[in-house]
Amino acid sequence: MKEDNKTSFETDSIYRKLQRHLNTLPIGFPKTESGVELRLLKYVFTPKEAEIAIKLRFIPDPIEAIYRRVKKKVKSIEELEVILFKMYEKGGIRIKRTIEGNKQVNLYQNAFLAVGMFEYQVKRLTKEYFEDFLLYMDEGYRDELASTKINQLRTIPVEKSIDIDHNVANYDQLENLLENASRISIMPCVCRKGQDLIGEPCQQTDMRETCFVLNDSVDHVLELGWGREITKDEAREIFKKVQEDGLIIQPGNVLDPSYICCCCGCCCCVTTNLKKLERPWEMITTNYYAEVDSDLCIGCETCVQRCQMEAIIMNDSIAEINKKLCIGCGNCISTCPEKAIILKKKERELSPPKNNTELYFKIMNEKAKLRRIEKGIK
Repeated sequence: MKEDNKTSFETDSIYRKLQRHLNTLPIGFPKTESGVELRLLKYVFTPKEAEIAIKLRFIPDPIEAIYRRVKKKVKSIEELEVILFKMYEKGGIRIKRTIEGNKQVNLYQNAFLAVGMFEYQVKRLTKEYFEDFLLYMDEGYRDELASTKINQLRTIPVEKSIDIDHNVANYDQLENLLENASRISIMPCVCRKGQDLIGEPCQQTDMRETCFVLNDSVDHVLELGWGREITKDEAREIFKKVQEDGLIIQPGNVLDPSYICCCCGCCCCVTTNLKKLERPWEMITTNYYAEVDSDLCIGCETCVQRCQMEAIIMNDSIAEINKKLCIGCGNCISTCPEKAIILKKKERELSPPKNNTELYFKIMNEKAKLRRIEKGIK
């Protein structure tokens, strides 16, 4: 029994080291009192894989560099390659493929929990894992995501909420994102799959394939069998249904996003947790908000039912929008029978970072700034 306890302690120690390592990434992996984060790691990594993951970085590395760090733990570089690919298949790490000369080279890097490891469980997801993820959100990960107030997602308006008078930037137009995509794939929403598993299915839509992956990331989806490739016209048809069902369109918060999420207020783990924050509007990246013309509003409450952020209330039978909760998705506008709601542009327009590298370095710099403030350092 003592030997079993020792083995268990050593195993937990490995996962705790991995947790501390992942907590140094731009999107960290904080410790909780319950230790639920260790269960999440154990689901994805074996102890040996965890030891190897500790030696990876946020910056992608070639296998030769990783082998020098872990050669005491594996028999050969060939064995390491097999292990790394297994970790990739299970959604524990990312592989970035590049061409050097005439040869394809694999670069390996740690993945965040979200956006990352959690979404990569779409084929492996279990009820227990999803429940642990929800628990972790409550106990620590939600605060981690909100710590810098720099979101990995941004909200763009549905097409029917935009009229010819709007000066909408290219990066805020859905059609522009689709037209510029070299390839598109569609995969099931891991959040809705999780909600189905726990017996709380989506109240907003019966669609399940609502996660779009674009450009080079399509290879990742197809290689691991997470989804299927579609044409631009097929994507437009799916987005038509997405907008009819009132889902929030949220691409990655960069100029050239690799994914577009279609979120609801009952299932989406980001949206539902934003609403739990004391000041959720600080975490929402959007350039628009909705405004009601009280003279035109007939009090039908269609917009109240449509709003995923619960930002609309009725005041003396007139719709009233809380601008601190409105994310400018435009869903209330597209179904208002009296056209009493209009989309307005914020005074300060936010241009997204150029790419993911720029986004995550921006998050890291903000974290460093916050640490200096905590320590009283200017």
